[in-house]
Amino acid sequence: MEWLRQMSLKKAFLYLTVSFLLIALVLSVILITVTNRVLQQYRASIEIRVGDGTVYFPPATMRTALPLWFNILNVLQMALPVVFAITALISADIVFYRVKLKKPITELQAAAGQIINNNLDFSVQYCSKDEFGRLCESFEKMRLELMKNNRELWRQMDERKRLNAAFSHDLRNPITVMKGTVKLLKKSLASDSLSPQGIRDSLLLIEEYVNRIEKYIEAMSSVQRLEEIQCSPAEVKLGEAVRELADSVRMLAMDTGIQTEVKVDIPPGKLQSNIRIDREITFNVAGNLVVNALRFAVSRIQVGFAFEDNTLVLSVMDDGPGFSQKILRSGAAPFLRGDENNEQGLHFGMGLYVSRLLCEKHGGSLKLQNTLHGALATARFKFY
Repeated sequence: MEWLRQMSLKKAFLYLTVSFLLIALVLSVILITVTNRVLQQYRASIEIRVGDGTVYFPPATMRTALPLWFNILNVLQMALPVVFAITALISADIVFYRVKLKKPITELQAAAGQIINNNLDFSVQYCSKDEFGRLCESFEKMRLELMKNNRELWRQMDERKRLNAAFSHDLRNPITVMKGTVKLLKKSLASDSLSPQGIRDSLLLIEEYVNRIEKYIEAMSSVQRLEEIQCSPAEVKLGEAVRELADSVRMLAMDTGIQTEVKVDIPPGKLQSNIRIDREITFNVAGNLVVNALRFAVSRIQVGFAFEDNTLVLSVMDDGPGFSQKILRSGAAPFLRGDENNEQGLHFGMGLYVSRLLCEKHGGSLKLQNTLHGALATARFKFY
């Protein structure tokens, strides 16, 4: 039957129809031949011979004298060929449906039901070179294309989720700094110790962070994936950049009750040199690492700045329980919180993931490790 399955629908239908009709024709010929012989033998047995000739009963006499089976054979001789032909056509249709139509129709119906139920984890298997075989092959290609499009859609949704999470996460740090600045202004106003220079410095700091937020929003709104964020270095004095980063760290740690130590291990001569860095990237990374450290520190954090091989090194260490093994193995994957059953001893993964990505955009890296005293995150930014 395999050769019949590979035949086209038109040829298969024609072949089956002709074949069954030929069978019906052969059966009809055999039937007519056999019944003719029986009838002729019976007629010979009731002949009346007169002289040298043969005389039959008159027709009316024969109808009344012939037995019932004789009349039935006459009827069957005319009716059975028609029955054979009809039976042949019906049989051809049944075989054609079972061999050529049943399996592909079942496969396509099952596949359509799977797609309706939003399940694309299946395959359409019907190996034939006929029209249904090509249709099943096209259906399988459509399924694969739908699966590919669905995966791409889910990937885009996941990228958007990561982008939104990073966006909301990184906005907290400058907002925290501005809130801290406002608190300082309120305290100074309440104690009458606010000087014009202090007001000016506080307003400049708020203005700087407002501009930073605007730039960050503009940069994030123009990308579809975190990986599309571009590094845009600008010239700045190394000492000025380190001072601003240290001030930002102190603002983030204000009112947390955590002792913050900032250590600058850079020669004074290097601090006066001009470097090219992306201020937004370095501030975002510093803010993320400091916020994570403050969240899990017990009593103190230590922030260090160093200069190694044309690279700015930022290290943030806390005295908390340290990074989980899950985070250390994954290399700061997105949305990773580590062991969910031990929430107090874990660092949040989104900020670390964004920090790692931004460090790599700046030609550097992010290293996570545990020390005898707690967690240590080391970010490197290559100068341009």
